[in-house]
Amino acid sequence: MAYTVLTMFKTAADYRDDAISALKQMKEISLANGSQGVRIGMMQSGSNVGNFVAIQAYENMGKMEAVYDALHEAPIVKKAQGSGKFSVVRRGVMKVLTSFGVASADDAKYVTLTFGIADDPAIEPITKFADVLTKNGALGGRYGPLTIGDYANGKTYLFGATYPSTSAIESAYDAVAADGTAEELYKQVSVQRRQVIRIIG
Repeated sequence: MAYTVLTMFKTAADYRDDAISALKQMKEISLANGSQGVRIGMMQSGSNVGNFVAIQAYENMGKMEAVYDALHEAPIVKKAQGSGKFSVVRRGVMKVLTSFGVASADDAKYVTLTFGIADDPAIEPITKFADVLTKNGALGGRYGPLTIGDYANGKTYLFGATYPSTSAIESAYDAVAADGTAEELYKQVSVQRRQVIRIIG
């Protein structure tokens, strides 16, 4: 079973360049120790604008453990955390129920993260929703319940998708609104918030 881990970092304004360098090195460590893919980005919306985010994909929990063991011992992580200007403020784990398109596409510049509450996974309407998005601007993504973290309550689901531009986000959501796909999905899933992340590495 595949998993996606989202980690949010807070950093001091005068440590941003160092933080970006550290995160990019952490990305390489993750890839070398079992992660299937890593995106580093910056929050562009919501109450955490400016915070950094790492999105890591794993084949299984064992791979995840191997990566975090390696990061725990990495000098760059100890240096960044020891600075007093860089810290983890939130981490959550999503169990992937379905994926669509090519989430790892090289031309991805943005990630949207949509959090919703539902009594069941609503796979069929989610699949239709994702299909319309990918035909109208989205590159790919993943969907599933949050199983670890602050929102692991059995009813919170995460839908993440990548895009090549903000105009692609606009056209994709215009399309799902116009053909009624979004309306049908929202009968089963109550959207709590949607955030945009700019990919920086």
